[in-house]
Amino acid sequence: MSSVNQLLLWEKWRPKSIEDIVLLPRIRNHFENGITSNFIFYGHYGTGKTSLARILIGKYTKDKPFLELNSSLFTSIDVLRTQIEDFCKYTPMMDTDSDIKYIFLDEFERVSSQFQDAFKAFIEKYNRNVRFIITTNHINKISEGIKSRIPQINFDCVDVEEERFLKQEIFKRIKNVILPQENITIPKENLIAIITKKFPDFRSIMVELQSFISTGSLSKEYSGVSNKVKLELFEMLYDKSYDYEKLWHFINNIFGAERIDVLFKLLGKTFVNWSIENGKNIDKLFICNYILSDYSSKLDSVSDPLILAMTVIGKYRDTLI
Repeated sequence: MSSVNQLLLWEKWRPKSIEDIVLLPRIRNHFENGITSNFIFYGHYGTGKTSLARILIGKYTKDKPFLELNSSLFTSIDVLRTQIEDFCKYTPMMDTDSDIKYIFLDEFERVSSQFQDAFKAFIEKYNRNVRFIITTNHINKISEGIKSRIPQINFDCVDVEEERFLKQEIFKRIKNVILPQENITIPKENLIAIITKKFPDFRSIMVELQSFISTGSLSKEYSGVSNKVKLELFEMLYDKSYDYEKLWHFINNIFGAERIDVLFKLLGKTFVNWSIENGKNIDKLFICNYILSDYSSKLDSVSDPLILAMTVIGKYRDTLI
């Protein structure tokens, strides 16, 4: 294996054009004609939200007047009254046919509640010649008032077909573009393992790829859980045919003692949303919430996280079946 450029792979291969970025078709279709609206991009970290936003506002082409702010650093309402309002009022237009300016607010969930309340007025005040793109990993932390004014695009896969498509596109991007230009070859099965392990976080996939190039082995850490696993987990909570042995092997093989915190996160909001969407026993979800809240607090001190997880799974099933 050849050595890689000193620049980290994930940063070196950050997309600079719409053609370079790996996107689901339903997302790409929104932007065939550029930005036609304000948008909130939300979903798992590392799925291309920031890269797409920067491409759309012209960060790399420098052909549009734009302002980019990391909202985790600029949380105060004073930023609205100074940097953002000054940009909206005074930044001159470029010599183009368009009279639109662009503002990109990354990690928007970090701003204060006062910022979010005041921002609603900004959206309406400057709706003629300013387009806002907001990104967040936590759409539930964005106020309903903002969400009612701005369309939202979910960057997470919503079904198995989307997951399959995205994995294939990531595989092709790495195999056919990145590895050849880096003059690197790795076995197909290892590349598949890297993608499966870190999916859907493309940034983490690239970090894992660089680690594999350097060491020849995969790390022991995982960042995500596939839709297939989520669906199997949720279905088994309602399925009487699953006995203790099947449940034990599933939890042990997929999560293990090291990732029970990931399991508990899935059993929270993700499971609730899935149950509501699929018309399950919605009234019983109150009890499930109490169970999860009670047992999550014990995770840091319990001697055997797997037994704790099986207890929660058992109590969920007793409640739901």
